[in-house]
Amino acid sequence: MKKHRLSLIVILIIFCSSCSEEEDTFLNSDVDYLPLDIGNSWVYENHLSQNASNIQGTEILSVDEKIQNRYGFTQSSDELLGIFSSMLAGGKVYKQNGNQKIILDGEYSIDLENGLSPLQLPLEDIVLYDDFSSQGDIMSSSSGEFQQSINDYPVDFIFKISSVNKGFSTSKVVNEVSYENIFVSEIQITLSAEVFIVFTDFTLLQEQQITSITNYFAEDIGLILSEVNTEIIFEDILEQLEIEIPDLDFNSSQELDSYLLDS
Repeated sequence: MKKHRLSLIVILIIFCSSCSEEEDTFLNSDVDYLPLDIGNSWVYENHLSQNASNIQGTEILSVDEKIQNRYGFTQSSDELLGIFSSMLAGGKVYKQNGNQKIILDGEYSIDLENGLSPLQLPLEDIVLYDDFSSQGDIMSSSSGEFQQSINDYPVDFIFKISSVNKGFSTSKVVNEVSYENIFVSEIQITLSAEVFIVFTDFTLLQEQQITSITNYFAEDIGLILSEVNTEIIFEDILEQLEIEIPDLDFNSSQELDSYLLDS
């Protein structure tokens, strides 16, 4: 009887030890969808389609600094800088809970036509990846307003920026290379604007979603693909504003060509 009890105790100890090892493995699984070691770099093929013209260029994006827990980037290109990489290079990225949440602080610049200054939208606490979110969840949402002068008239812009978990994919082919364990997220930007002219507010921009940025991140590699769609339809108030603001409609993409990571 004692022998049977002893055998049962040994089996229970082995089983509990095995369960403990499995739990530790699960708890310590901390995949990295944007490695941020100093010196890490990615080479992208960038494409822009706007006004019936197509532009392309090659860009290098590198992690070049760390201040406390915030990482900065530099970018260089022979002709065309990417939109999302410009957000990274113009801001800072930091992580929470190890690699389980990746967050961007920065700025989104939209070039206007007709010699007008670019629109500068602040990006604050934009979540690029959240391990605790599910497909369809809004990972972050922020709103605010800023004022910018157009033809010496003060224009008040109201914006809302959301980031959405678009789910996981087992693989994604980019530039004829297949990457595995892909996380997809989307940044959605909504904007409206009014201008004050001679005691009256005029609507310059009806509330509309102006930009969607869909990013594909590969496990332990980083951004492999970014697709940006932007369409802005301005109200025709030429008589009041005394300058025409052409509508904007462009698509751009960044496709990973090669990368160098500090392993």
